[in-house]
Amino acid sequence: MKIPWLALFLPLLVTVAGCVASDTPNFNRMTEEEIFAYNLDQPLMKKIYCFEENETSTFIRRRRCMTVENYVYRLEKAVLTLDVMQPTGISRGPALRD
Repeated sequence: MKIPWLALFLPLLVTVAGCVASDTPNFNRMTEEEIFAYNLDQPLMKKIYCFEENETSTFIRRRRCMTVENYVYRLEKAVLTLDVMQPTGISRGPALRD
């Protein structure tokens, strides 16, 4: 009985690929001091911003960390979503007169 070389090589390849470290640190596991130190030499849009977030399905608070650039993108996307949902043709109240 011969075992194909791919059956032996593939698990080894997957194991080695899982051990390779990423260049991006996991900011969700960093302390506030570590994030502060990281942010010292970063430009504004690459600085890390962390906040506590409640998901609708649970009462457990979850800490989320992302770059300012990603956070701004997320806010812009939320505003665009709300703008699309805004019905058209509805008066927004009385117009101001000079």
